[in-house]
Amino acid sequence: MDTHSEFRISERATLAARLALVFGVLALGLATGVNPVGVATIAGGFAVYTTVLQFILLPHFRSDAWIYGMVGTDALFAGTVAAVLGLPGPAIAIPALFVLQHALFLGYRGAAISAVLGTTAAFNGGVAAGASALDAITITAPVLAGAASLSGYIASDRFQQRTARREAERLNDTNSRAARMLEELRPIALASDEATALETFARSILTVTGFDAVAVYTRSGGLGLQKRVLLSRGGEDDPNGQPVGASEESMHGESASARAAGQGVALALGNDGPGLEPLPGWAREVGYRSGIVAPMVVGHLTVGVAFGLSRNEAFVTLDRIDQMERFVSLSSRLVAAHNSGSQLASRNRLSLELDAAGRADIGEARPIIKMVGLTLDPATDRSAVAGVPVPLSRSEFDLLYALAGAPGQVITPDLLIESAFGDAPGSGQRTVDATIYRLRRKLSRAPAGDGLIRTVRGKGYRLIPPTAEEAHAVTAG
Repeated sequence: MDTHSEFRISERATLAARLALVFGVLALGLATGVNPVGVATIAGGFAVYTTVLQFILLPHFRSDAWIYGMVGTDALFAGTVAAVLGLPGPAIAIPALFVLQHALFLGYRGAAISAVLGTTAAFNGGVAAGASALDAITITAPVLAGAASLSGYIASDRFQQRTARREAERLNDTNSRAARMLEELRPIALASDEATALETFARSILTVTGFDAVAVYTRSGGLGLQKRVLLSRGGEDDPNGQPVGASEESMHGESASARAAGQGVALALGNDGPGLEPLPGWAREVGYRSGIVAPMVVGHLTVGVAFGLSRNEAFVTLDRIDQMERFVSLSSRLVAAHNSGSQLASRNRLSLELDAAGRADIGEARPIIKMVGLTLDPATDRSAVAGVPVPLSRSEFDLLYALAGAPGQVITPDLLIESAFGDAPGSGQRTVDATIYRLRRKLSRAPAGDGLIRTVRGKGYRLIPPTAEEAHAVTAG
């Protein structure tokens, strides 16, 4: 729940108490001989303002900036009350109430702003009512400063608790997703044959990612891709009564499947938008509006692609791209093990050792990169920053490996594409930018990983490894 939502709830919950306080102060003013016209004007104005605030402004304008706008409005009201009722006496309770209320939801910054505005307005109102400047500042400043300090402290403590709670929720969600992935890998490994493994693989993608449909294509010889599995939650067919999905996809040309297969990176799909590859025609025809295509990579060989499709245009996020790419990467090794006739015991390990074995079979020859604060092992895709493991997808690892091959040097997107993904005309810059973004986000979660990759505007990217002092500090901590 954000600050604005909390503020709305508090406004509704404390409305009766605030009205009672304000109108009680005004009633006391009437009883002590204050001009009834002035009191009636204040009462009517406050009633209109409260109604507009509760039923028009707060429900429709959700920015926290509106709370700051209310601080100013309430300060003017407090000054008016002080000018009409006179500062000494109960009128000081109204600016103190507003300062407390706003500071509780804006922290120390809001407390300072509210206290300064409230003190200024009440001071001017008291002077207008006939109080001396010394009396006005003596009365207003201590009361409002005390109210602001107390509520600012409470707000700051609540913010810290909320941040800790959100971080715990994020970690729990991450752990939950990881556990779900591992659980979905098990039935793939236990499948009796390749066809069953592919169907289980597609069904697991539906479960893990929440897409509406999944299509799996594997290499049919040469550079062609043949549809092997299609699963959808509703079993939709196209208008001609045929199953959704073209039966063949080419690994040549500019299609999304060809780019994903050729570059070894998951791509976001959509009908229109920056950074999106066009959806396949067969997906658009039956109403899918977004999706992800991820390569099935074993070693350096792309053995197929998997499409995740959604009818929701906003369904694809960076987190879901990471999730899809990671699961497809892990699962591909298990599916390939079925195809190569591996024994059930070896398939049931559910580990990245399959990747190392597959890469050894095709003659993986890239050396391990070790430098101060950074280690990259291409045989297993394992990476560590200052000794802290950082799990990366295959495409992210390849990009980091290409940058680490020339630390400190600027590498253009074209060279990164050639080194990490192979040829990628047209969409190369977009692919590099998207992968760099995801890579930076993962690296930043490790100590000394933030700022590892720097952008050199107009030229490209370079890798700045952690210094020996930074690496030692992480290890010692």
